[in-house]
Amino acid sequence: MRKVTLLRRFGLVSAVAVGLATTSVAANADGYDTPRTATVVGAGNTYAEGVAAAERRARQAVLAVGHDCTPGTYHTFGIYTSPGGGTWVFQSTHEAMCVD
Repeated sequence: MRKVTLLRRFGLVSAVAVGLATTSVAANADGYDTPRTATVVGAGNTYAEGVAAAERRARQAVLAVGHDCTPGTYHTFGIYTSPGGGTWVFQSTHEAMCVD
């Protein structure tokens, strides 16, 4: 019984992996075949302004070299908050697929 369960799990993982591979191939068929990544620092007077500034600068950096890009993903985290919370500094990495 345990052998059947392991085979089913492997089959499910394989099906998910094939689905992910098919998705990326389909996205590349539209000409979005060049990955672009940029990591920048942005700051603001509030938490929301700091995050928005970092993500906006990261997107601008990606678009500076790839004129047409997918919305992509952001990985943003705080690197500094001033005592009293008047300045919020974040680092953001933006990853997108672009038309070269």
